[in-house]
Amino acid sequence: MKLTTRFLLILLGIAVLPLVLAVGWNVYQYNSSVASYFELHKGLSRLSAANVDEWLKNTNRNLAFLYEFENPLRGRKVDETQVIQQAARINSDIMSLALVSADGKELFFLQSESVREKKSLASFQAALVAKASDSGVVSTGDPICLRAQTYFPLAYPLVDGRVVVFHFSMDKLLGKINSQKTGASGRVFISDRQGKPLPCQDMKGLDYAPGDLRKVFRSGGRTGTLSKFLFSEEEFAGAYAAIEDLDWAAVSVQSEEELYGKQRKSIIVFGALAVVIFAIAMVVVFLVSNRIIRPINNMVGGVKGFLRTQHLDSVIPAEGWPEIKSLVGVLNRLMLELQAYRAFQLNQIVEEKGKAQALIDTISDGVLLIDDRGSLIYCNNTALKLLGIPKISPEVAVPRSVKNEAFFNALTEMLGHKEKYLKTEVDAPLVNETSTVTKSFRVISNQFLLATLKRPGRVIIIRDITSEKEIEKAKEDFFHMITHDMRAPLSTLQGYTELLMKKIGPSPATDKYLASMLYSSRRLRGMIDDILNVTKLERGTMTLQLDNVDAEALITRIKDNHEPVAGPKNIKLTVAPLPAKILVTADPVLLERVITNLMGNSLKFTPGGGSITLSAWEDDKQVFFAVEDTGPGIPEAKRKEIFEKYGQMEEHKSQGFGLGLAMCQLTVQLHKGDIWVESEVGKGSKFIFTVSKTMAAPPPPIPSPS
Repeated sequence: MKLTTRFLLILLGIAVLPLVLAVGWNVYQYNSSVASYFELHKGLSRLSAANVDEWLKNTNRNLAFLYEFENPLRGRKVDETQVIQQAARINSDIMSLALVSADGKELFFLQSESVREKKSLASFQAALVAKASDSGVVSTGDPICLRAQTYFPLAYPLVDGRVVVFHFSMDKLLGKINSQKTGASGRVFISDRQGKPLPCQDMKGLDYAPGDLRKVFRSGGRTGTLSKFLFSEEEFAGAYAAIEDLDWAAVSVQSEEELYGKQRKSIIVFGALAVVIFAIAMVVVFLVSNRIIRPINNMVGGVKGFLRTQHLDSVIPAEGWPEIKSLVGVLNRLMLELQAYRAFQLNQIVEEKGKAQALIDTISDGVLLIDDRGSLIYCNNTALKLLGIPKISPEVAVPRSVKNEAFFNALTEMLGHKEKYLKTEVDAPLVNETSTVTKSFRVISNQFLLATLKRPGRVIIIRDITSEKEIEKAKEDFFHMITHDMRAPLSTLQGYTELLMKKIGPSPATDKYLASMLYSSRRLRGMIDDILNVTKLERGTMTLQLDNVDAEALITRIKDNHEPVAGPKNIKLTVAPLPAKILVTADPVLLERVITNLMGNSLKFTPGGGSITLSAWEDDKQVFFAVEDTGPGIPEAKRKEIFEKYGQMEEHKSQGFGLGLAMCQLTVQLHKGDIWVESEVGKGSKFIFTVSKTMAAPPPPIPSPS
């Protein structure tokens, strides 16, 4: 924050803050008053709505005499005319009462002497009579105003098709409601469902558009407020309350000028005063800034320029009061000394950079640093030779300037991805003086931020792995030789173990050991098969022997085969119930080997007292198999790496070759499926793989000749 700004804020705090607080207090009082006014009008509208509801209930009670007409248990004939006349005399609110036949003819009517209209009021309600007669339920109509008198029509259908038409006086009710006033302009009135005021109400000075009021009713609830609503081109505020049993609303309004006009003017006066004082404060700040603030701003600008360029182009001019001039002199001297110290530090940095460059140039790997546009920032001699780039220059860009086609393709694909860490392998021909030699390279790329530009760049390492490949091939050849030599004695061992289990009768003392021997021999045979299968799968020479496989029988058999190992470790093996019988077309031997590998891994890493669950299910396109355990779990960073050939977690390096899951993945892919693991560290893992239902079904068996 600039010093000028701070000084201005201090002056404003001293001069304007009290006025701002006063304005704030007036605003608070204004809001409180507005809330109080709205609550007052809400109360008036609710009270008026309650009056109408109570009046309607009294009106409904006045219909009790009709029970004489409709009582199915009455034992004598009732003189309907006499009953109607008696009811009209008892209830002074009934201004008109008529009995209309089923065909719409008026059989009888009686009107109060206070009714100024001489014509039967029922003659105005032909539509209401038809509605009540057709629906068979009590129907109410819109109030009517005749000769300055308001009547509420109600039609009561009888069981024989006749209709009794009532007209109740609303003059007292509306007079009571309209007499409620707040201030000189406050009014209360009743509106119908269309937003129109009921007839015969005193609406002088309250002309409005009924459609606008209807929109307010639709946008609100049973109760709500009105603000800036135009009555006779003047803004009014207030509230409304819905009348429960009728689709009407009681509305209480008052002129906004009368409600809070004076408070608004007070706020405007205080605000204008605050603006004037603010302007005076600005003038004072301008007068003081020439002697104090401008010299200080010059010092700040000079220091920022020195920090940006690390060089003092010109000293800061000494101006202002004597104390400020003295401070400027000290600051100029300090920056000159820092400039000399920086020159010394640059010499040290250049020396360290030379050492780092010598180190990078001597390593055997190629090293490149490029920015986000592919421009070459740095490249050692090894990388220049491998990529065929003569020298580093501003025109060089990766991969455009790469001459070796193999590296060009690899770098083009790598730089097209947005992942932070990338790794690939390339077989690239290298031309020397006498011949062309093809070597294997591993290209590793990782993102970093350019410290000066705050943009992402990439460091690329090109490592010669030809020797590693040769060692890996020798290891595979060794594995194949060992596995072929071990199969014969292993088959003999497994065969004699099975023979002993058949020859020796059941005995707890021997069954345990023989079962363990048989499991171990099968496990070793499986490891040998994994090595051979991985080779066939990688070379594409594996041929599937497809057959129909019962999923439940398969996982149950695998579970039973592993019981001899799970029992001593106190691990519980279970098969989850299948929702239905599942048949899948697959190679049964390879499919069993995949589940056996997953089961073997779970047994290997699940601690005693844990559990392993085998399950299977299906959808329209594929069949799912799963092996779930309660082992230590697998970190997210390792969940893809473990399916790679020789890929193992570091703590499990001594527990196998790392071929089992690689073989599983290749086998599942051959069955047009996928394999993955869901795991939570410390809670267990769930390996899931799928087999596509599009695998070709096995050919039908050839019937034997009869």
